[in-house]
Amino acid sequence: MFWQFLRMNLLPPLQLSRLVAYLPQFVRVFWRLMKDARVPILAKMVPVLAFLLMLSPPAIELDMVPIVGELDWLLIAIVALKVFIWLSPPDVVREHVSRIARGQ
Repeated sequence: MFWQFLRMNLLPPLQLSRLVAYLPQFVRVFWRLMKDARVPILAKMVPVLAFLLMLSPPAIELDMVPIVGELDWLLIAIVALKVFIWLSPPDVVREHVSRIARGQ
């Protein structure tokens, strides 16, 4: 998705609506993984450090640039969450995803 955006191929409305529709489930998976003791501390530090990076002075100064200011927040957030899930144990991620899919 991000590479499509970089190439200026905007998302079709159907893909964008799917992305928005799955956002609550993704937030639930993220929250459950943050609370799970089986996820290593290193993985849990990635989103925290990304948030601190967003509040650093260079990132705040970059917010003054109209479009780039918003894109850096989006890029940092996406990369941090992807790395967080990548560093989490796959079986734990699958377990939480399946529980959320079943409505538990």
